[in-house]
This record gives sequence, C-alpha cells and structure tokens, in this order.
Amino acid sequence: MTTKGEAIAIGIAQMSTVELSTCDHGVVAKVKRCIMERDLYPRRWGLGPVAVEKKKMKETGKLDKFGRPNENTPAVWNAEYKDFNAPLEDASAAPAPPSREDATKSEATNGAAEETKVESTTPAKSEKKQKRDREDETEEEKAARKKRKAEKKEKRKSKAAEESD
Repeated sequence: MTTKGEAIAIGIAQMSTVELSTCDHGVVAKVKRCIMERDLYPRRWGLGPVAVEKKKMKETGKLDKFGRPNENTPAVWNAEYKDFNAPLEDASAAPAPPSREDATKSEATNGAAEETKVESTTPAKSEKKQKRDREDETEEEKAARKKRKAEKKEKRKSKAAEESD
C-alpha cells in the first residue's frame, strides 16, 4: 500500500516482520497481481543508498555489467551485500526429493501395499507430467482416482444447487 492507503499490488511476503523491521534493502514480497495503474506516480527505483553505490561500482569496474562481483570487487561488498536475484548456491547440496518409485517401494515394504499413490507431489506439475505419471498407474489406482473425481464433481454440483436456492 502507499502511504495514502492506495492499493498497489498483492504479493507473497518473502521476509518475516522481524526481518523486515531490521533490513535496509532487499526483496520483501513477490508480486502476484498489480492493481495500480501504470505511470500514476513517477518511477523511483534505484535511488536508495545501496543501489546508488552499486551503480557507481558498475561504472568503475568493481562489478560486472550485470552487477555481479568480479576480481576487482572489494571484500567488504562481498561480505555485506546479498543479491536476492542470484540463484541459490546451496541448492545443489540439498538432497533430492524421493521419486515416485522410491516412495512406492518404501510404502510397500512398510505394509501399505494397497495404497501406492504418493500424496506429496509437487504442486507446480504440468498437465503433461501428470498424464505421464498416469501411464504407469494400476487399474485400482485409476478407478480410485476416477471415483474421487466423481465425488468431487457431485459435491460441487450440490454446493452450487444450495447456493442458487
């Protein structure tokens, strides 16, 4: 929101309130929907103290043209500045999530052979990926999935009928 109380955008917070109160720059939210009209106010990005210093360092060659550190970058900058747009360095060190086959095998060994479907699939799966996963499902899994879908559809219809009354 603006200081006048106008809505600018809706976003997902990237910092807690404690972090927000102690930081002087950085990404605080990821924008999901912009509400305010374009060019209602003049653009003021890049005028803060850290941004101005970064621009000066790019001009003098202490940072590359994209603002990333190079061999001329001072150690103080590397220690204090955190680039929030840079990819995570420790992502390669994180363990990979178990595959569907691994989860199915572990469930079968634990005595849960009747239910082999993995409940914690990634939420951002595309339709093609979901269809590919369905190619190797058993007839029982297919029937259970169709039954759940029919129940969900009936529930939606009954809810819509109640609202229209």
